[in-house]
Amino acid sequence: MPFLDLCLQETNRKYPFPFLSRECTRDYTIPDTKHVIEKGTPIVIPLLGIHRDPQYFTNPMIYDPDRFSPSNPNYNANAYMPFGVGPRQCIALRMGKINSKLGLVKILQNFDVEVMSKREIIIDNHSVGIQPKGGVKVRLSKKAKPCN
Repeated sequence: MPFLDLCLQETNRKYPFPFLSRECTRDYTIPDTKHVIEKGTPIVIPLLGIHRDPQYFTNPMIYDPDRFSPSNPNYNANAYMPFGVGPRQCIALRMGKINSKLGLVKILQNFDVEVMSKREIIIDNHSVGIQPKGGVKVRLSKKAKPCN
């Protein structure tokens, strides 16, 4: 299951919820400037942009689960935040990861999965979350004898 963990991490990097929104809790002076972000100012963190920035992730548009391998980390850990960070991090993070793994394992145990048309996935820019334009068509074929 370690490789499945890497695949889920890479999927969450490449296709995160596009942004996090926060609110500044106190006046904050940006270091080395005179700019002040005032308490109460809405802050938007562009996760999609950060997760696809080559400054933080080598070849960000390539799907590479091995970038998260403990033996060969190939990313900036501070830039990876698909579930947020700190005290406002998603409280269901662990449950979400477990449910994702369980769902994938059950599908792969019981079905053969075939992508119907191999093409570059184009993101629909008219939705709040990330979704592929036109969807991704797959065929699920029930396995004759499910794996256990």
